[in-house]
Amino acid sequence: MGAAFLCGHCQIENKTIDNSAAYIQGWLRKLRNDKRMVIFAAAQAQKAADFILNQGGHDHD
Repeated sequence: MGAAFLCGHCQIENKTIDNSAAYIQGWLRKLRNDKRMVIFAAAQAQKAADFILNQGGHDHD
Protein backbone atom coordinates (compact mmCIF):
# COMPACT_ATOMS: atom_id res chain seq x y z
CA MET A 1 0.00 0.00 0.00
CA GLY A 2 2.81 2.37 0.83
CA ALA A 3 4.33 1.88 -2.61
CA ALA A 4 0.94 2.63 -4.16
CA PHE A 5 0.64 5.84 -2.09
CA LEU A 6 4.11 6.95 -3.17
CA CYS A 7 3.54 6.05 -6.83
CA GLY A 8 0.34 8.09 -6.75
CA HIS A 9 2.14 11.03 -5.18
CA CYS A 10 4.92 10.89 -7.78
CA GLN A 11 2.52 10.11 -10.64
CA ILE A 12 4.39 6.88 -11.41
CA GLU A 13 2.44 4.20 -13.21
CA ASN A 14 2.81 1.07 -11.12
CA LYS A 15 3.04 -2.20 -13.05
CA THR A 16 2.66 -5.48 -11.17
CA ILE A 17 5.56 -7.90 -11.43
CA ASP A 18 5.75 -11.52 -10.29
CA ASN A 19 7.38 -10.69 -6.95
CA SER A 20 4.78 -8.06 -6.19
CA ALA A 21 1.97 -10.49 -7.02
CA ALA A 22 3.42 -13.11 -4.64
CA TYR A 23 3.83 -10.49 -1.90
CA ILE A 24 0.23 -9.35 -2.34
CA GLN A 25 -1.00 -12.97 -2.23
CA GLY A 26 0.56 -13.33 1.21
CA TRP A 27 -1.19 -10.21 2.45
CA LEU A 28 -4.51 -11.32 0.97
CA ARG A 29 -4.39 -14.45 3.13
CA LYS A 30 -3.84 -12.31 6.23
CA LEU A 31 -6.58 -9.87 5.25
CA ARG A 32 -9.10 -12.66 4.73
CA ASN A 33 -8.42 -13.93 8.25
CA ASP A 34 -8.68 -10.51 9.94
CA LYS A 35 -10.90 -7.88 8.31
CA ARG A 36 -9.45 -5.14 10.57
CA MET A 37 -5.96 -5.77 9.18
CA VAL A 38 -6.64 -3.67 6.06
CA ILE A 39 -7.30 -0.58 8.22
CA PHE A 40 -4.15 -1.19 10.24
CA ALA A 41 -2.07 -1.87 7.11
CA ALA A 42 -3.39 1.26 5.36
CA ALA A 43 -2.62 3.44 8.38
CA GLN A 44 0.91 2.06 8.66
CA ALA A 45 1.47 2.46 4.91
CA GLN A 46 0.35 6.09 5.08
CA LYS A 47 2.70 6.77 8.00
CA ALA A 48 5.59 5.23 6.06
CA ALA A 49 4.78 7.22 2.93
CA ASP A 50 4.53 10.44 4.97
CA PHE A 51 7.89 9.69 6.59
CA ILE A 52 9.51 9.05 3.22
CA LEU A 53 8.05 12.28 1.86
CA ASN A 54 9.18 14.13 5.03
CA GLN A 55 5.59 14.96 5.88
CA GLY A 56 5.51 12.97 9.12
CA GLY A 57 5.74 14.39 12.59
CA HIS A 58 9.07 15.65 13.88
CA ASP A 59 8.89 14.14 17.36
CA HIS A 60 12.61 13.22 17.42
CA ASP A 61 14.24 16.66 17.85
